[in-house]
Amino acid sequence: MRETLARNLRKYRRAQRLSQEELGHRAELDRTYISSIERCVYSATVDVVGRLAEALGIPALELLRPASETAEAKASSATSAASASTKAPPKKAAKPARKSEAPAQRRAIRKKPGP
Repeated sequence: MRETLARNLRKYRRAQRLSQEELGHRAELDRTYISSIERCVYSATVDVVGRLAEALGIPALELLRPASETAEAKASSATSAASASTKAPPKKAAKPARKSEAPAQRRAIRKKPGP
């Protein structure tokens, strides 16, 4: 429930382009407390949820509503995950071939003649 509140609070606050400080001012709460709620550090009381909802202009229930995910979406994501796990990993690119010179030839090229 704490994670649901955190996710919804952040979503509605950002949708209205409010900073944590501005929302705190409107709800008469400290900015750090709002930050802590959004990070799931603190649990909010029913009174605080009501004050936040009022400051956002939404029903308090919206802050506590779980993300709506249909059974079809769950089934399709589970199918996608299962098929992704059975696929072979992509092959790595082959290293570029070295010149076909013999090692002695390479050494001879690298050595500079002395004076």
